[in-house]
Amino acid sequence: MKCYKAAIVDLDGVVWRSSKIIEENVEALKSILETTQLVFLTNNSTRTRKEYALKLSQILENEISPDQIITSGYSAAEWLRKTKPGSKTLVVGEEGLVAELTMAGHTVLTSDNWMSADAVVVGLDRNLTYRKLAAAHKAIVNGSLFVATNRDTSYPDVEGTVPGAGSIVSLLETSTGKRPVVDAGKPNKWILELALGKIRFLRNEVVVIGDRIDTDIAMAQENGLDSILVLTGVTKNPPRKLNGVIVAESLTSLRFDSDLCIES
Repeated sequence: MKCYKAAIVDLDGVVWRSSKIIEENVEALKSILETTQLVFLTNNSTRTRKEYALKLSQILENEISPDQIITSGYSAAEWLRKTKPGSKTLVVGEEGLVAELTMAGHTVLTSDNWMSADAVVVGLDRNLTYRKLAAAHKAIVNGSLFVATNRDTSYPDVEGTVPGAGSIVSLLETSTGKRPVVDAGKPNKWILELALGKIRFLRNEVVVIGDRIDTDIAMAQENGLDSILVLTGVTKNPPRKLNGVIVAESLTSLRFDSDLCIES
């Protein structure tokens, strides 16, 4: 038996797929919440931490604080706050990203004001327009910092997968010939350290729970953390052997008690 006192939990592909709740994982998380500290870590920047906390509180029937949520939008905003505080930012993204940048003390510009941008921050944008892309392209070419919230090429949808923020980042890389100065999302260490900063236990007492080998599991492996790969999201046919990784069809298919002691 291996026991954990805290878990870093992904959202898309673990708690839900688009608007559909993944009940088999949610029921397990409700049980785990009784004795285990949970921090939720998502590359999805479309909502604020407060919005995610409210949604999770309803789903898990337990109060979840915004302080238990780390999004790639929050991660990018914090990185920029430490690197270039009070930046004038041009955003390719949705309201969640705009709000996190604003709360971190940055000014968000309109596309018409791209010439004033210190940084271009790119996340998932389901309302993407050519006008936004053109303004971002011009700002990056003219020297603005190119910041990516994450490089996920896709994310899970009810019917499979759909394009992710990484596909938009790649488009701008192609047009500008420049790479982002930072990828603020998983699997990078920066966002993991933000999550670990919320946890009151030692690293060897923490497990990462996610649905993607290239983000969740890679982040855990590269930083010496154990992980659980659930096959309820993007990954469906994982390699036969993943060192330090427990592979499960869902969280309810694992044999564990309420203290998150797992029979390996």
